[in-house]
Amino acid sequence: MFSRFLSELRRRKVIKSLAFYTGGVLAVLQGISSLFPMLNIAPVYQTLVAVALLAGFPVVFYLAWFYDLHAGRLIRATASAEQEAPTALGLWQWLGLVLIVLGSAVAAVLVYQRLAAQMQRAEEGQNQLQQAASIAVLPFRDQSPEQDQAFLAHGIAEELTALLGQQPGLQVAAASSGFIAAERGWDPVQTGKQLAVATVLTGSVMVSGDRLKLRVELIDARDGKLLWTQSFPRQLSDMFAVQEEIARAVANLLQDVYLEAGSVSSHASTASSDAYVMYLKGREQYRRQTTEAMKEARRLFEQAIGLDPEYAMAYVGLADSLVLLAKGKSRLGILEPDIASQLAEQNLAKALVRDPNIADAYAIQGKVLELKLQDENALPMYDKAIALNPNLAIAHMWRYIVLDRLNRKQDAMQALDAALALDPLSVTLMFNRGFELSRRGRFAEARAQYEALITLYPDSPMGHQGLADAAFNNGELALSLEQWRKASALSPDNPNFQQAYLSVLLSLGMLDEARPLATDPIYTATLLLLGKDYPGLFAHMEFELKARPDDPWLLFEAGWYDYLVGDAARGQARWLQALPLFADADLYDAPAPMCSPAIELALALQQAGRAADANAMAAQCQQRLDQALQQGVVSMNHLYLQARLAALRGDEAGAIAALNQAVERGWREWWTGQDPLLLGIREKPAAQAVFTAIEARLVNERDKARQLLKSP
Repeated sequence: MFSRFLSELRRRKVIKSLAFYTGGVLAVLQGISSLFPMLNIAPVYQTLVAVALLAGFPVVFYLAWFYDLHAGRLIRATASAEQEAPTALGLWQWLGLVLIVLGSAVAAVLVYQRLAAQMQRAEEGQNQLQQAASIAVLPFRDQSPEQDQAFLAHGIAEELTALLGQQPGLQVAAASSGFIAAERGWDPVQTGKQLAVATVLTGSVMVSGDRLKLRVELIDARDGKLLWTQSFPRQLSDMFAVQEEIARAVANLLQDVYLEAGSVSSHASTASSDAYVMYLKGREQYRRQTTEAMKEARRLFEQAIGLDPEYAMAYVGLADSLVLLAKGKSRLGILEPDIASQLAEQNLAKALVRDPNIADAYAIQGKVLELKLQDENALPMYDKAIALNPNLAIAHMWRYIVLDRLNRKQDAMQALDAALALDPLSVTLMFNRGFELSRRGRFAEARAQYEALITLYPDSPMGHQGLADAAFNNGELALSLEQWRKASALSPDNPNFQQAYLSVLLSLGMLDEARPLATDPIYTATLLLLGKDYPGLFAHMEFELKARPDDPWLLFEAGWYDYLVGDAARGQARWLQALPLFADADLYDAPAPMCSPAIELALALQQAGRAADANAMAAQCQQRLDQALQQGVVSMNHLYLQARLAALRGDEAGAIAALNQAVERGWREWWTGQDPLLLGIREKPAAQAVFTAIEARLVNERDKARQLLKSP
């Protein structure tokens, strides 16, 4: 069979034709290998000619097999040696020739594109050394003679982080975590471990006049080996082009793709080098997160806009600083929120007109909508920002905050985890994750999170604050007291820490230790109650009620003391008097998740024979409780509310079971046995056993706390 095929190749002169063609190809290739370098023609064109010539082999084979030259005409070759007269070409023969030519051409194009990409990578020093799905960009080292270019070194890291963050499939650690890693002096291996990344990008920057020299180093975070390094001597005006070139080079190296020149574009570009310098100096002030620094950042962003009115990112930076300068909790507060939001929106509109694909602009727009109390409208803005840059950690964090306020607890936790994965050294994110774990009853995990925070930031009170709160919610009151004391030592001027410390002392019934600290009149009633000076307590409350007769919270508090240790009928009357004075939000949401004072007022309504009203209020509390339980938020407070609701509707077994669960989860309130909502089960032996267990655990925690206070 094979010999017959060879014979047919010889008869049709295929071998001879291919031999002649091969000789011609070799001659041409030898000629261009000498000629192209002399003419300074790029090697890629030599590759192009070679691929085109090689693509001709199938065409030559087809022509030699099926065709002959006869009397100056191309005709179909004889099908066998016995056939003497050649036949004319038919439609199918011509169609076959066209198809083989097209197929060879397509194959040549595909091969050429692949070879050209490989040559380009080799030329750029980007051979595929390894694939990695994660990277952190550290601040570049300032090697300028005056050491005054730190703002530029940090700005380059931020911009490279943003550029790489837009690449699909690449996880990029937040620049803020990279800055912290650099401040700690961690080597690449330790940085990779702490930030959970496989590679680290760092380098140096030097500016002399209008000359810029960047050197980049890509390092394997697993073993510290250098994967790639290159220097980029440029004009300062070429800053954006070189940053885009570096980002493209890194993406090509780490991922199984090839991004062509121009495929990575910076949103921070400006035609003015001076405007860029002002912008970077504004970012440097912004990172300090103080009121004074934010005011300076605003001024610098405005100067950048003055130098280049088309500078989109300068408008974004200005809007961001305006939002943070708004008055309010967790902001830096010198502008009224409506003024801050209006000014920020105006600047964001200018930015998005100039560049509609800036992820940061949409994230800040979401924050503006939060300022305007439009949480539902803020979410799509955060989603848009994340779609443009999946690695924008701040957008994930802000999304978490809004989702939590909207009571979408599971979605909020996912958003928080996404933010923390990108910015693992963020104090705020670490604290919030510990808080979320704590309120879900996952205390071992919460404690580990806070201890990690304390290890990383021993001078910050936030780890101790979180651990104190988690310990209290787990019934570990002595540990909570210890951590509040440590938090107060680190931040002695923070009144919240001092108040929390005092609150734990009062929960433990440690009056002798609490009295020297409880100098504020707000604690008078509590001290009288815990000291069992009931006549003094009621005299004090009567005086306060005469001074503020229409204060619903004061009426509620007075009624509570009556129910606990006084006249329950008078307590009921005071609660019913307070009911119409409360706003709905106050009834159900303060303090969450106890559904207080709604649950207590429902008892007063039930005792007054207003069963329908009582059931309606209890149903609202049950709805909120069910929603929290469905989303995995199960704290001791939720379980205690469940016990109260069960007791209110006469479900004794359910009330005792939930009460047991609450105590196991950490419920330690001394007044539990006197709670008017548990009146229906108070005398049950099973309930009495729970009350006894609470007292025993309180005594144990009190003893540990006293030992603690003896230590320095």
